[in-house]
Amino acid sequence: MEHRLLWFRDDLRVNDNAAVSAALDCDPSIQITAVFLSADAEWISFGYGKNRLFYTEQLLKSLAQELAKLGIQLQVIRLPDYKSQVRWISDYCQRERVTDIYFNQEYQWNERMRDHQIAAELNHLTVHSFVDRAVLQPSTVLTGDNRYYSVFSPFKKRWLAVYQENDHAPYQLPESRRPETTPLSWESLSESPESDLSAFATNERQALDDLDVFIETKLEQYDASRNQPSIQGTSRLSAALARGLLSPRQCIKAAEDAMRRPIWDFPDSAFSWINELIWRDFYQHLLVGFPRLSKNKAFRPETEALQWRNNATEIEAWKNGTTGIPIVDAGMRELKATGWMHNRVRMIVAQFLTKNLLCDWRIGEAHFMRYLVDSDLGANNGGWQWSASTGTDAAPYFRVFNPVSQGETHDSQGDYICHYIPELTSLPKAKRHAPWLSSIPQGYVEPIVDLKSSRQRAIDAFKELKA
Repeated sequence: MEHRLLWFRDDLRVNDNAAVSAALDCDPSIQITAVFLSADAEWISFGYGKNRLFYTEQLLKSLAQELAKLGIQLQVIRLPDYKSQVRWISDYCQRERVTDIYFNQEYQWNERMRDHQIAAELNHLTVHSFVDRAVLQPSTVLTGDNRYYSVFSPFKKRWLAVYQENDHAPYQLPESRRPETTPLSWESLSESPESDLSAFATNERQALDDLDVFIETKLEQYDASRNQPSIQGTSRLSAALARGLLSPRQCIKAAEDAMRRPIWDFPDSAFSWINELIWRDFYQHLLVGFPRLSKNKAFRPETEALQWRNNATEIEAWKNGTTGIPIVDAGMRELKATGWMHNRVRMIVAQFLTKNLLCDWRIGEAHFMRYLVDSDLGANNGGWQWSASTGTDAAPYFRVFNPVSQGETHDSQGDYICHYIPELTSLPKAKRHAPWLSSIPQGYVEPIVDLKSSRQRAIDAFKELKA
């Protein structure tokens, strides 16, 4: 008798899920078991915070209900690490006579090695793995001499060419003929988050509704509004995409339906959002092409010799939003309060830490991993190494964001910073991003660093690498 095991990872939905569609495409007499395996100790070592785990827990509850409607019960098994996952899968498949296992590919090094080990050990059954996290499978977008791209612009050009050559319609969920069942219970991954995560969708319907609202009301204005943190000009779908509540295919399909044309014919205003989805693919491809990114290493090996200052007092001020630089402090307070940060502000706070404070990018990457509900190794590592000028396609080391001018450009009225630093509302709008030029309001702090001299210090440190 055929027995199929459906293994969920960061793909916590039933619609447009490659592994789900394949596993459920069978006669209802065939047994299907669904499972989610934790790796608690290993995830702690990766820096996964309570926000990510609590959000995952909410999505698992929603997934269990959707699967139960399809006549399948989801088992959530608490395990300490990936070695235990391999043992559990092997033992379960032998004991329950599993004939086929279905899962979607993951691209971080540890996860890839785990999957290779499972494929090697389970040679008595058929392993079905699928591309789901990325739109295009890593290894399909390569240079002319079959290397992985390390610069985004040529990657995007090739990505679009490959995309046009293939069909990328969302996967259809086979009609279920199994009787509905009751969801199982399990030991919670996390009882509470560190931040207020109420703004994030916790089921597929909510995520699709959020996607529809964005497409209908903000897609065509995206390029003009995406850099303004005081308005909700971005999609705010990153958490749903990171945990697989929503797929990038669904995003592209919704945009194409609304624009009534393929993405390569989009006007720049709307394609700007598609560009972000291609960046997301780029970071996933880099994890496969350059495994050191999964191993806490800089993409540019020569930058490992940088003499980081790593001043503990300054790092704590950065983490707590008490640097005296309003746009930086507002971003760090937003992160702690909501488990999310506007992307433009992420770049500003990252450059401030790595350049003005000359602190190791890995410190910031770990702090983001702790709080971000949308934490993802590829995007988080890629963003931090870009900002620190240690990574692929990195910002040139001599181009250092000025947080004051960044704030004045992208939050001209100071609405964003005043939301998180209300004591600044007493200042004239022209002085809110540099309160030290006026009279610093009671309750706020002096800047912990001089922006001009600290910028030069960072440039000099990078120059020494080239000497």
